[in-house]
Amino acid sequence: MKPILRHTAKCSSGLFLLTLVLGTFVQAQEVSTSQILTLEVRELNKISVSNNAVTLTVDQASLESGSPVPAVNSDGLLFWMTNGESKKITVATNNPAPRFLLKVVAEEVANGSGVSAPEVVFNDNSTKDLVLGVSKTSGRCRVRLTASATISDGIGREIHIITYTITGG
Repeated sequence: MKPILRHTAKCSSGLFLLTLVLGTFVQAQEVSTSQILTLEVRELNKISVSNNAVTLTVDQASLESGSPVPAVNSDGLLFWMTNGESKKITVATNNPAPRFLLKVVAEEVANGSGVSAPEVVFNDNSTKDLVLGVSKTSGRCRVRLTASATISDGIGREIHIITYTITGG
């Protein structure tokens, strides 16, 4: 073999060996890292009413009973969602001393998402139970509001801000 070819062959085989060694070295240089992930699911409580403003007008009377006929509205729906346990939905008015009688009850509580409490009479501004036994569920009910007055109550107007709340049961 001629000296130039011999030198080229030696260099080529050396280069091949160097490439093989470096390639192995580069592959052996794998680097990794890790992380700690903390996943936290917090308690979620959401509530909404479908009709934010309702007007009840007592404007009819019964001569047989001698009193005005109550005004009723059952158009509103209350929706809720909670991933918590042992909850209930309460209701309250901001009026500490209502002059006229106002009542509310939850009807048609859907999908086993709670049980309707007895009809609530707003005679002060304290919080009262509306739906009981709410746990890890989304639900809805119809809200029936009833307003009535007696002859001796006279005439007038009251404004109530009614608040629905999901709370511990």
